[in-house]
Amino acid sequence: MKKALFIDRDGTINKDCPYCHDISQLEIYPDALEIMKQYQDNGYVLVIITNQSGIGRGYFTIEQFYQFHRELLKRIEEAGIKIEKTFFCPHRPEENCNCRKPKLGMIFEAEKEIHIDIKESVIIGDRDDMEGEMGRRLGIEYRILKR
Repeated sequence: MKKALFIDRDGTINKDCPYCHDISQLEIYPDALEIMKQYQDNGYVLVIITNQSGIGRGYFTIEQFYQFHRELLKRIEEAGIKIEKTFFCPHRPEENCNCRKPKLGMIFEAEKEIHIDIKESVIIGDRDDMEGEMGRRLGIEYRILKR
């Protein structure tokens, strides 16, 4: 079983646009790269978990999401950091799905797919009502980055 760093995307790894999908707006926070590198160097697999309701709201397409995300991953990789997997929720809040943070669907999907030991894992994000709430529900360490 692997320990993971579950990390939010928009507002944590990169500047929140909002509804980020235009590569010209991609700005990665240097401290996010440092944090991910530290966890990677300490044996954690890195997993991005991100709500992307802009897809469900029709603000951008899934292909636009993937174009933006591929560029983000390329820049992260250029910094010597490997993202194991990305899980995203494309639903609007009112759809009440199980994958939208702060619900735990993406975490449990990662647990099964990547064989994560959740109790040894950590969550980092920019919102206490999302990532903080997830950490409390799971009873694991969490950290909220103030931006």
